[in-house]
Amino acid sequence: MASGSPKVAFAGLGAMGFGMASHLVKSGFAVTGFDVYQPALDRFVKEGEGASSAKTPREAVSDVDFLICMVATSVQATPLLFDPDTGAIGGMKENTTIIICSTVAPAYVDEVQKRLNYQGRLDIRLIDSPVSGGAGRAADGTLSIFASGEKAHLASARSILQSMSAKLYDIPGGLGGGSKAKLIHQIFAGIHIAMASEAMGLAALAGFDTRHSYESLRASDGSSWMFENRVPPMLEISHPPYSAIAIIAKDVGIITTTSRDFRFPLPLVSITEQLYLTSISAGWGKEDDCVTVRLYLPGNGNLVAQQAGASRTISTNVTLDTIRDLMIAVHTTAVSEAMSFCERLGIDTDLMFDIVSNAAGASNMFRKAFEPMKQGGWSLKAAPDAEGIRDRLSKAVADEFNRQLG
Repeated sequence: MASGSPKVAFAGLGAMGFGMASHLVKSGFAVTGFDVYQPALDRFVKEGEGASSAKTPREAVSDVDFLICMVATSVQATPLLFDPDTGAIGGMKENTTIIICSTVAPAYVDEVQKRLNYQGRLDIRLIDSPVSGGAGRAADGTLSIFASGEKAHLASARSILQSMSAKLYDIPGGLGGGSKAKLIHQIFAGIHIAMASEAMGLAALAGFDTRHSYESLRASDGSSWMFENRVPPMLEISHPPYSAIAIIAKDVGIITTTSRDFRFPLPLVSITEQLYLTSISAGWGKEDDCVTVRLYLPGNGNLVAQQAGASRTISTNVTLDTIRDLMIAVHTTAVSEAMSFCERLGIDTDLMFDIVSNAAGASNMFRKAFEPMKQGGWSLKAAPDAEGIRDRLSKAVADEFNRQLG
């Protein structure tokens, strides 16, 4: 444990939180962990000399300089901070800093600040600092972190934030800026996860060798980071999970709620939310989000895996080029929606390009279409080959419809 390092309380030892807290310990910070799940605490205290645990949030923060909040939702964060008997606020020493790393709505960050002011805790420093990257990068200290708040507060927390990140972005605009940037990123992530399921479900139903389809599509303009990351578990059923459907559904729900607050239409995101809610209603909420592919494969949810390395003869006009064009169209529409909303939220679009290009929201079309669509006011008409994609997909739909009519 490095001498002079600030003491940290860490609340929320889930898949990502555990890795983040453990990495801080390995980096020389003294970390007191808190989680409602006792086995997570028992495991955490074995992570090294600097790891300890507490029974309540208030106990965890009694002698620390920073509290990192990494619980799953704002519903969990509120009692963590403000419960009258066990909440952290009641036990914080003067000038403690709260770092909210959870993915929450920008409005919630404002609400936390207002409650701190109302309770007379003007001394407490608040940093809005959501993260992206998954459990593996959390454990390696290579997350992308979107930090916002007062400059002096950010400077005081820099050693902690840098320890957990490979990419640390200072998001201008004060509190809420970090959550707005994460929200825009998750528009891409949410749509791309669903598109990966739709593409592979369609490939399987068309009778294609799904492994060959994956390799072909991932080398095309239709590919995305999520496609490359989420399809392998569809091909190998035993592949370990990445992230539960309930998590991406929660994030997309934050996006649609915020868009309503701003009276800003996001039709593709809204459809995506319904896909995840349908998956949850089917009982899959705790499963990996790649199982959304089952929605496209009624009666045989494992068809993508069964056709990995095999194919069937199916009467259809669908080709791999059709699926590629569909992916390009959806990913380009995501650029239009996300970046238009980005401007509405007041986030610098060039900064957002850097964030998305280096994170899980990246896609080939985002990189290819960003500049011409920016010049065209984020209109789909400004996207490369927009009319060609439209015409080919329209013809593919018409041809398949006519084929089925006989």
